[in-house]
Amino acid sequence: MRPDTAPIIYTMTRATVSRWLAGLAALCLVLLTGCQTTSWPVDQPSPGPAASGASAEAHAEAARAFQQQALEAGVGEAGELWLSAADSWAQAGRPDEARFALGRVDRETLSAADRSRLYLVLADLAMLSGRADEAEVLLDKARNRLPSSSRSRYEALYAQLVAMLADPATQEIAQAAQISDSMTQYDPAKSVDIMVVLEPVSSGELAIRALNPRAARQLTGWLDLALVVRRNLVKPENVTAAVTEWKARHPYHVLTEGQALDTWLRYRQRFTPPARVAVLLPGSGRLQAAGDAIRDGLLSAYVEDPGGAELLFFPTGDDPQSAIAAYFSALDAGVDQVIGPLRKESIETMLNLPGLRTPVLALNDIPGDFLPQAGLEGQIRGISLSQEQEVVAATQHAVESGYRRALVLAPETEWGERMALTFEAEFLQEDREIVASMRYLESENDHSAMLQRALKIDESKQRKRELERTLQTQIEFEPIRRDDVDVIFMAANTAQARQIRPQLRFHDAGDIPVYAPGRVFSGQPDRAGNQDLNGIRFPITPWQLEHDKQGSLPELASIRGGSMAPLYALGRDAWNILRWRSLMAADPEFWFTGDSGDYRTLGRSTLTREPAMAVFRGGLPQWLEDSEEQVSAFDDGES
Repeated sequence: MRPDTAPIIYTMTRATVSRWLAGLAALCLVLLTGCQTTSWPVDQPSPGPAASGASAEAHAEAARAFQQQALEAGVGEAGELWLSAADSWAQAGRPDEARFALGRVDRETLSAADRSRLYLVLADLAMLSGRADEAEVLLDKARNRLPSSSRSRYEALYAQLVAMLADPATQEIAQAAQISDSMTQYDPAKSVDIMVVLEPVSSGELAIRALNPRAARQLTGWLDLALVVRRNLVKPENVTAAVTEWKARHPYHVLTEGQALDTWLRYRQRFTPPARVAVLLPGSGRLQAAGDAIRDGLLSAYVEDPGGAELLFFPTGDDPQSAIAAYFSALDAGVDQVIGPLRKESIETMLNLPGLRTPVLALNDIPGDFLPQAGLEGQIRGISLSQEQEVVAATQHAVESGYRRALVLAPETEWGERMALTFEAEFLQEDREIVASMRYLESENDHSAMLQRALKIDESKQRKRELERTLQTQIEFEPIRRDDVDVIFMAANTAQARQIRPQLRFHDAGDIPVYAPGRVFSGQPDRAGNQDLNGIRFPITPWQLEHDKQGSLPELASIRGGSMAPLYALGRDAWNILRWRSLMAADPEFWFTGDSGDYRTLGRSTLTREPAMAVFRGGLPQWLEDSEEQVSAFDDGES
């Protein structure tokens, strides 16, 4: 990343200019009168690298002035003033006050230039916290529409970032540098030691530091190799090509391609599953069918790669206490890890147990407000097929595809409301909008009236009637749908979607891309029955896409023809993810590529899952790749 030297034009309203000048005057006044050394109160942090002494106090005084003006300003101008206050606090080396001011900023009211200033402040705060990788991303976002008045500040922060990256400041990278300096030829043990030492360094920081031209050449090669190794641990199919590309980037590195591959293999062999693993799954009750599918998926993955581990199964029932009893039985058996339970109520009951020290991989969401006991952070994680996470992934795909104005269709049910609200919360950012959000009754088959209101066809018909009354004659008229919708989110199951999708086409909305939750696919391949779903985009498990045709599914009663396939895939991931939990905890940017989706740790107890994205073509789900964006949403043919 290099500073963009192109000129930037920035316009401000007259009221904004007057308030900005007032803040500047306050800053100049303090600069003229406050040239003596400042004595800092005990309860305030000393200024960071951005400022010190009188300069820091001057920025703090300007921040207070901006805050006072923000309190007196109207809604349209307050956001910019709070942002200016946060910027001044950051330059004063007062990150807590800066974050408080940022919390008062209404980002919806900010101009594009002010959003760039916002990224600039966030980058400054990231550097104050030592997060160079995060700061680099934020500075890159800031530079596009940054006002010229902030250009020098950008360049100063960029220079500071370069200095941070040039110096192996973190203990881990400094230790890796020492090992690197001691190697004049390939040493397998030391090579693996470098990989181990760098585990706490995030993938993002490895990527940035590996490109730093000011760092030692051998060290950047090791950092780049650590990243290559890490990205090819779970799925090793492309490691040979990745190492070849690595060697091309670092031709003078002490390791050859073969030695780098040997390092990858030796390091990968360190990751093994726990010796004894307990599995807590429903053996009876309303979730027994789900438990059976997860069990068979887990066993299939275990048979493929047991890793010398022993599996012990402990059945549970509908009563949460049965899961607690199974958990203590597992502890008595001396297990090292627990998979399960599945029921949310059982998980919540287990979380209240004191001294929960045996690692647990729950098979459902961990409550968002759960706070682990001190010293037990990360001991309990969850993986799930959360429908909300699936909708978030579908929404992000729609946003990345450039869609800005959405129509939302959802059933008048608790599930439909959850799906609609999840989509709207994720979609309504920046300048995107929901043009209409409609509800339909599940008991009805004909949704024409609702769709005509949603597409404003009823208004078009009303204009026709009014025109006929005015002219006192009948006229030829084709009702026209609204043209301000570029994407539709349709919360529907398979049966509902089979009704609504053809009706959208009938009302001339067949060309609008449609996204839906994963429930739109029953899981059972049905080329003939799903022809009406062609063009619908939806989240799905990768395992289902690899078994998308009838006959490609394993002959297991628990899968139930494909309807339980997502749970089977979840079971496979529950086993395969165990060996990578420690690395996922160390690096939140490390992805486990699984059969039910890609998982990573983002500080929460439930691992974040990114499902695959599919599109119905020829009645079957197929991968929705980037190139698929060119395919018409009204595609009835076979791919």
